[in-house]
Amino acid sequence: MHIVMVECNPNGIAGIANALRLGHRVTLVTADPDFYLNASPLAADAYAHPNCEVVKSADAFSIDALEQLVKEIHAAHPVDGVTTYSEYHTVHAATVARALGLPGLSVEGALNARHKHRTRLALRGAEGVRQPRFAHVEDPAGIEAAIREVGFPCVVKPSDGTASLHVLHLTNEDELQAYLAELAKVSDYGRGVTRIPDLLVEEFVTGELVSVEACVLADGTVVNLGITDRTLSGFPYFIEMGATYFADHPLREPLFAMNEKVLAGLGIDFGFIHTEYFLTPEGPVLCEVNGRLVGGIVPGLMKISCGVDPYLEVIRQALGETPELPFPGEVIATGRWFGSPVEGVLESIDFAAVEELPGFHEALSYRAAGRQVSKLSTSNFDWLGHLVFTGTDRDQAHGRAEAALDRIDVQVSVKVAR
Repeated sequence: MHIVMVECNPNGIAGIANALRLGHRVTLVTADPDFYLNASPLAADAYAHPNCEVVKSADAFSIDALEQLVKEIHAAHPVDGVTTYSEYHTVHAATVARALGLPGLSVEGALNARHKHRTRLALRGAEGVRQPRFAHVEDPAGIEAAIREVGFPCVVKPSDGTASLHVLHLTNEDELQAYLAELAKVSDYGRGVTRIPDLLVEEFVTGELVSVEACVLADGTVVNLGITDRTLSGFPYFIEMGATYFADHPLREPLFAMNEKVLAGLGIDFGFIHTEYFLTPEGPVLCEVNGRLVGGIVPGLMKISCGVDPYLEVIRQALGETPELPFPGEVIATGRWFGSPVEGVLESIDFAAVEELPGFHEALSYRAAGRQVSKLSTSNFDWLGHLVFTGTDRDQAHGRAEAALDRIDVQVSVKVAR
């Protein structure tokens, strides 16, 4: 079987590697092959596999160009499935799958999930779905009117962002102007991904942030799998600093019920879906929807918990197979990301004192010694690495991971003040 992967993400290279081990042919279409070589220890071996072809295309983010490219790939080696793990490319994968008559998320559903303003507008007034007050800004010139409509404090975010990039909590006009000045410098997100001008201004909603992981089967049946909790950094940014995949949240039933209404209202009809909710005293409030498998280390937590590799199941479903679903198991896995308290040059990260602790499963550094590192401040791209611990329940796993953070030895050299 031949699968076309439209871009990927660093952890998702594991899915490509597993597909290759099963004997599938994989074509990765990417604007920047080196991005994955620098970010994933599995990429070099995957690229070198005889059944893997890496197609570099500067136009990979252009849907028309991508569609033509994949049709040419299909003509040379018939394609059996198209998918992506990349948030930026969900619409692209859906469009190409439709063009080839292959299984995939509807293009309308992909657009409604990909663009946050479309999510809000499509679900406005939907019965049983609570959302924050919001205003869609098509031109930055309209931002002040939108702020007056929603009011301070509020959250401003690009409609097509991801990884908490450029998502900011604002409390006054000065903060808004500074935010807009910085955002004006951002025309793309890397790998040829251009930014659209649309912004979303939302009421600031307080409450625990969780996500529902689900899979929509080929017949349209929504299967809610489990819940992922989130630990966030402090204001004014919203950096994810921890995650746990589990089943027994006290609001599981209302979350699952709302999730089915959200996905139906957006026309999301296929694939693994990641949907985030704020848990307020009045009940769950929709944060955002992602038309793809949850990112970061969470697929790894899912595999630890139940033994099913969700990266591989995404590929199996795209190939027309019925996926094995990664429901939470008896083992609970949690992850914690960490960053640097200062900007400087990374000298070393030592996990020796962490590896001897109960429940230890994994520790990984994202940065090599000698690399410039930023202070943990604005987005997930400030992470230095992560830890993964297990426990018999969420509280035990959380406690082990939190305690382990104090045992990491990070050495960063800084310049003296002059």
